Amino acid sequence: MEQRTKQANEKFCVECGEIINQKAEICPKCGVRQPALVGVPSGIPNQRRCTSCGFTGQMKTWLRNYNGPQFIAILLLLLWIIPGLLFIAWGWGKYKCPNCGKLGENAPA
Repeated sequence: MEQRTKQANEKFCVECGEIINQKAEICPKCGVRQPALVGVPSGIPNQRRCTSCGFTGQMKTWLRNYNGPQFIAILLLLLWIIPGLLFIAWGWGKYKCPNCGKLGENAPA
């Protein structure tokens, strides 16, 4: 059996040890998916690899490309969440008069 040496553009399969192409995602001998190489540029701008499902391709960032949800989130943050938190912090320990509805304008009797 002839022993091959690994070239610069090749790597060893993580499962069977076969010499395969460095960019191969699946080993042609055993069929095991290979981990992504860190620091190896793909040559395609905005090309990313999902660590959850393995998808490789162009991906958008939420803050740059999704204007609708971004606008709604900022609007809710500014008009609902922040004022709500401020009101809770301000009025948490204050008593409300059942007659006039004033909050915090009373003293112990």
